[in-house]
Amino acid sequence: MITIRQIKGVRQLIDAIGAGNSDPQAKGPVVVILKLWDGRIVTGSYYRGDEKPDVTGPEDIIWDNEKLNPFVEKVLRDGSGFITETGSDDTVCTLKWQIGSEPTG
Repeated sequence: MITIRQIKGVRQLIDAIGAGNSDPQAKGPVVVILKLWDGRIVTGSYYRGDEKPDVTGPEDIIWDNEKLNPFVEKVLRDGSGFITETGSDDTVCTLKWQIGSEPTG
């Protein structure tokens, strides 16, 4: 199941991205949809590519908002995506965050 959240401000967006995917059973590729205050949508999709994560955290949640700030500002400013990776061992979740559209179907 896709997690969908209505976001009212930048701080709430940072917190939602830091929380990552709340449903580890979600099939994807898109597992998080964040509907922004200005009508845009930020999507979080499972990522399995060659790019290294921009922000990592050893737990399921990235608690350090300062790590996320520059990447969230950049995605809002020019749409540049970024990658987060949380967890360790067999519970790693790697997501690519970008401005997107709501999946259909």
